[in-house]
Amino acid sequence: MKRRILLSSAFAVSLLAPASIIAQQPYVDPIRIDAIAEKLGTKPGPSTPREIELGQSATLTLTNPDRLATQGIKGMHEGARVTLTCVGPGRLRIEADELQPVAKNAVLTVKLVDDGTFTPIPDRVAPQPKPREP
Repeated sequence: MKRRILLSSAFAVSLLAPASIIAQQPYVDPIRIDAIAEKLGTKPGPSTPREIELGQSATLTLTNPDRLATQGIKGMHEGARVTLTCVGPGRLRIEADELQPVAKNAVLTVKLVDDGTFTPIPDRVAPQPKPREP
């Protein structure tokens, strides 16, 4: 009888446990694409989401290369693909690439400020392993 009670209580706990064991990621406000697209001189496509959350991305088309150049990505032409990825709370990775006239790729990571502006931040560089000493 005690075994049955113990097993049934263990089973009940196992049903409740997954909800409390799920990885605890902080809630991050979604990033609205329309305001960002305008500042970057890009245009979202018809299937582009209106906002992205942590780990999500959206693809846009460059319509005004001068606006993108003021943010720090220079030399792109109209029609280039621009991908926005939410990489952290208030952090956005902007990647622009094109194949014509020459294959080119540029990446910029920015921190979004409450007033709607961007502040460029340096990309993290993975630490290099130290060489082994003989």
